[in-house]
Amino acid sequence: MLISVDNAVDEMILAKDIYNTSGVILLRKGAHLKKNYIENLKEKGIKTIYIKDESLQDNNIQKIVKEKTRKEALNIVEETIRRLPFSQDKNIKQITYVVEKIVDELLDGEDIFMNLLDIKAVDDYTFDHCVDVCVLSIILGKNLNYSRDELVELGKGAILHDIGKILVPQEILKKPDKLTYGEFQEMKNHTVYGYKILQKVPEMSENSISISLFHHERYDGKGYPNGLKGENIPEYSRIVSVADVYNALTSERVYRKKGKNQEVIEYLTTMKESQFDSHIVDVFIEKIAMYSLNRNVVLNTGVKGVVVDINKNFPLRPVVEVRYDESGQKLLRPYHLNLLENNSILIDDTLN
Repeated sequence: MLISVDNAVDEMILAKDIYNTSGVILLRKGAHLKKNYIENLKEKGIKTIYIKDESLQDNNIQKIVKEKTRKEALNIVEETIRRLPFSQDKNIKQITYVVEKIVDELLDGEDIFMNLLDIKAVDDYTFDHCVDVCVLSIILGKNLNYSRDELVELGKGAILHDIGKILVPQEILKKPDKLTYGEFQEMKNHTVYGYKILQKVPEMSENSISISLFHHERYDGKGYPNGLKGENIPEYSRIVSVADVYNALTSERVYRKKGKNQEVIEYLTTMKESQFDSHIVDVFIEKIAMYSLNRNVVLNTGVKGVVVDINKNFPLRPVVEVRYDESGQKLLRPYHLNLLENNSILIDDTLN
């Protein structure tokens, strides 16, 4: 079961290895947690962990991308972006290497029906966001039947889509209040900044580079910087646009709380044809599991439980084992509720 480190207590048994940002194991699966271990994890910025829960079946939950690979990607993205200008071959070869590794791990999976909530941000937002958007974009590309070479090309552009923000003043990027008109115009310039940076990088195709310029264009032509409309926006950019907005809205930011998964999906659905390519949104919602196995959830009826099975053709309607009633009382006899058979019942929120 995935829990917040804040809720961890002595003698809980770790169910998955924990890695630091360099890909080094901090604690191995099977370790019994101690108070000093928990405090150390908090100090190192680890937000969530998997623990053993004997009442659940062992679903052998696998990360969609290995944690070690993800941490390695974070390191490479941070090192690459902080070393501007990075026109040296070494830098882009590192990016290519880690994107290929992510692509191959996703292609090796028997089923691309992924659990989005397992790739959420736990570290520095900017770099973590880049890796998350890369993974989401590759998943979408695979479901759109892209070849391996196309997935690598898409992934390289996606992982560097926000690189222009390195040239936007930090006081604008991290401002908790509403941006002034001038500040917003400067923020929008990150698309042009990024494009100009990547044009100087060898081994980057125009298809990859253009993602940095066009990922804020809108399907109705009201985006920026060029006001492109519909299919005039390159498909790679239309894919990254969906991944970018989903990840941004479900992440904690200095100026707003993260949105509930259900609310963000409703937003994507509402904005089909205006902000997003309708087909890409449909693929995103239909092919990607929104609620991972063994995830704690609260339903709109007020009861709480844990996801125990996924309805693969209906990712928003999993099977939930209800464990607590509306008043928060633990049930002596938990029961299974298949949301596919109960259309009026929805997952209202996820819990740690």
